[in-house]
Amino acid sequence: MVYGYFLEICQRFGLRAGFSTSADIIGPGLCQSYWTFKNKKWVKTNNSCFSPLIFDKFSPINQGIRTRRQLLFSSPKVKPFNNPDLFNLFFDKQKTYNRLSKFSIPTITLEERTLKSINLACQKLTKLLGEHVGCNDFSSDFIMKDRFGAGGRHIHKFLPNQSAKMLTAVNRNTKVSYVIQPFAIFDKGFSYQNSPASTDIRLIYLKGKIVQSYIRQAKAGDFRCNEHQGGSLTYLSLNEIPKNLVIKSNQIAKILDKKCSLFTLDFIISNSGTPYLLEGNTGPGLDWNMDLPKNEYAAKKLIRLVVQELSTRANA
Repeated sequence: MVYGYFLEICQRFGLRAGFSTSADIIGPGLCQSYWTFKNKKWVKTNNSCFSPLIFDKFSPINQGIRTRRQLLFSSPKVKPFNNPDLFNLFFDKQKTYNRLSKFSIPTITLEERTLKSINLACQKLTKLLGEHVGCNDFSSDFIMKDRFGAGGRHIHKFLPNQSAKMLTAVNRNTKVSYVIQPFAIFDKGFSYQNSPASTDIRLIYLKGKIVQSYIRQAKAGDFRCNEHQGGSLTYLSLNEIPKNLVIKSNQIAKILDKKCSLFTLDFIISNSGTPYLLEGNTGPGLDWNMDLPKNEYAAKKLIRLVVQELSTRANA
């Protein structure tokens, strides 16, 4: 339904558009087949297609996809909708922290799959946290997460003395690269309708301005806020978001200086009231919960804004 609606709006704006997958990429801006959406039905065309402007929604989670993505944008005649510099920055959580450490949760990469490497990373993180102005916003527990992942997958929580268990988790997923962070205490940092819960806050930017905002609240007993992990999503107006978070977010957006880009900034608020950047994203989700009319309306609004910008660029 989501991408069908996306293509319907493209048609309203006079854009010739189709849907394809990373597996179909055969050259710069070129795919071997594509889908269109007509009369509420998907129609596949088994002929090649070319586009000089591409709105992509896939991440290079393995070498094959990484190679095909590089091929897709290997010609200067093919322009991505999402800014390549921002994509590279946000795709790598360590790069994000290195660039925006003033706003972010301390982050250290696990360099090797050994107990020695894990212990060394934990020592580095402990030292980094000890120098952090907000060190009291964190517990002594460690969070281990996929350096290049999304959707709340491959996230683990460990006590300080559980290096052996960390090693077991690392070796269970040998294709995943990990970073570690201190566990932020944020179950009471933001309360919506007097219901404290672990909550993250997403601000969506387009053309240099915040165009949407929403929160995701973790299910009871969990700290992961993603919908894929059982969290709930609620759209809020910007004046319902704490002002100090909005100020900090706009400071980050100014540093990034990508006013023509679509991107999101995700935050948590510690129990002391301090906002921390969790991550950025150049490919925010376009899906919606069909059981919640407000969410569907908001998601469709974002799609219309994206397609309007696509139309502007296509006709430039």
